[in-house]
This record gives sequence, C-alpha cells and structure tokens, in this order.
Amino acid sequence: MIDLRWHISDASHARCHPPLPSAVAALADEGRTGNVHDQASRSKLLSEIAQFLGIPVRGPAQRAEALEGRILLVPGDTIVASASTAAHSELMILGGMVPAAFVATKAITHGLVDEEATRPLEWSTEMARRLGDAALEGFTAFSIEDARRAGRLLLERGPVRVKDVCGKAGLGQYVVRTETDLDRCLAQEDARMIANCGIVLEANLSDVVTYSVGSVSLGAHQISYWGSQNLTTDHQGREVYGGSDLYAVRGGFDVLAGLQLPVSLAKAVACATLFDEAAQAAYPDIRFSRRNYDVIEGTDSQGLRRIAILEQSWRIGGASGAEIAAFKALAAEPATEAVRCSTVEIYDVVEPPLGATLYYQSVDPQVGAMTKYTMRLM
Repeated sequence: MIDLRWHISDASHARCHPPLPSAVAALADEGRTGNVHDQASRSKLLSEIAQFLGIPVRGPAQRAEALEGRILLVPGDTIVASASTAAHSELMILGGMVPAAFVATKAITHGLVDEEATRPLEWSTEMARRLGDAALEGFTAFSIEDARRAGRLLLERGPVRVKDVCGKAGLGQYVVRTETDLDRCLAQEDARMIANCGIVLEANLSDVVTYSVGSVSLGAHQISYWGSQNLTTDHQGREVYGGSDLYAVRGGFDVLAGLQLPVSLAKAVACATLFDEAAQAAYPDIRFSRRNYDVIEGTDSQGLRRIAILEQSWRIGGASGAEIAAFKALAAEPATEAVRCSTVEIYDVVEPPLGATLYYQSVDPQVGAMTKYTMRLM
C-alpha cells in the first residue's frame, strides 16, 4: 500500500510504516481504456500486487471509497487533482497525483522559448532552471507559433525531434531537419491539444541507448532500480517498446547513487535523481509512490555523447511487471540485496521461457498477435 503522507523516497527523510490496504482495485472512473492486451496486462498486474501484499483484488473503486476503505488504487494514468486536494490527500495510490495534466508529461522536461511564450497558469519556470544540462537542449511550447520559433532556433544547431507530450512507447515523435519539414510537421498538429498539453522540441540524438531509473514503494517495502529499455518491431513495421531489464535494490535513489556503477549509468541515475528533486521543488503539490524516469545516451549533431533526462512516468507502465517481480524476489530472500528482472513484449504468439509470469498471450483485435511476460534473470 502507498499512503501518500508516508511516502518519501530517500532515506534522509523521516518515514513510518503505513497500514496495509484492505484490497487492490483499479480506478472506477477510468472505464475500460486501452487495447485488449493493455487491459489483460493490467488485470494480471493487479493480481500480482494483491498476491505480494496478501490482500484481495476487488472491483473498480471510486477515489472517495478508496479513502474511506483504505483501498490501494492502481490507476492507469497519473491522477490530476487540484492543489488543495493533493495537499490533503490520504488516497493510497500506486502511481502519482499532479495539480495539472501537463505536469505528468514530457512538457516539464524543458523550459519555454522566451519570457513572452504562452504558458498554462500552473507553469513553473523553476523546473528548467534546476535541471540545467541534465536535460537535452530543447523547449516546450503551448502554441504553434511558439513551437515554430523554438524549432527554428534548434535547427540552427542540427536536427530536431518533435514530440507529442502524451505519446507512449516511442510513438508520436518526428525528426525534422529543415524549416520546411518543421512547418509541415506543425501543420499536422492540433492547436487546441498543444494549448492544453504542450509540445516538445529538442535536439535529436543518434546511436541511442535509453536507461530506466526508478523507485517504487509498496507496503513497508521500497525498491529502486536502473535498467534499459528494449525495442521491437510491431505489426506495422514500427520500432516500439519491447520491454525493460531492471537491476533492483532495496531502498531509495540514495542507495542507487552509492553503487559502484559504470560512468554512464552513474550519470543516468544522477540525471533522474535531479529531475525527481526538481519536479518536487517546482510543483510541490505532486504526490507519487511510483516513479520511473527515461534517460537517454546518444550522439548529438556535433558528434559528442550526451546523457540526459527525457521524461517521467508517475503511473504503472511497461516496467511495472518487473518491479513487482523484484519486490517478490527480495521479500522471499531477505539476504538478497539486488535482483535482475525483465519484462518482454513480442508482437507474436510465442511460448514464454520456463518460470516466466505470463501477462498476455493472444491476438489483440487492434494490435495483432502479442505475447507479454515477466521473468527474473538473476
């Protein structure tokens, strides 16, 4: 269970053991969202969480009911709530709560193109100031005109990646190399959507590796991890998310920072930790019990290797199955300090390896044949 009054990730902060929730449930007002494979995977994840905590899975619950009944909510997305609601919330959530929708997206990774740029009322300039070069050179825009100005500035130094801030699994991203490309790309965007959520333009990297750095609290347990994402090809020939390999330890980001890691990994952990701290400083009303950060390493237009934060995920995601597998393994083996666990997504119906936990194995009416499973590697 995650009691948001209790949960603070790092060991330097005071904490107490939260009470155990009575049940695990999805959030009722979300409805049945996502493709069939997403729905099936989420149902399996709920059962794995319930098994770990030793409590039942129940039907979808309303937020008020969760507050009264101490039910652990597992929403499919970050919850948006008013600042006052978030500040006084005692909801048990595996995920996060933010004061505005854009705060849960890629939008907060970058600053605005200038002081005159359009912005939401809740926008904070503190985030970009604190991040500095822990993020790639780039901008967030809340109007087509601001996006055009930002893109032209960035094009002076090389190709630019234009990103839908709500895009998942690597979709909704386009690389532009000329102003004509930029104009053509922006002409396809929905101005209303950009005004509400924003759009990101940042320096494009090549020869990339994407690291995952995260921390999750569940009951009296906490893990943190570093890992890498794998790519696969979907049935449309697109390169998409294919799973995550995680190295998980007991404790918070401070434990990760104390490990003897290769230079690139140590920098990735530092970037994620800085983002985590900057987000809490810039948007103090956010609450989260599950955080996952994508950190990229790649070559920029000048031929230099860069390591920088891309975005956050304060909700269950592709790595969640591996996270729960790590919780279970560490709880079963008190003397074990670290484990390797993996999630795998394959666009075909295949038999998973012996010992794997199957999350989905069928033909999704929208996506096609898929197999999704989780397994412990070490």
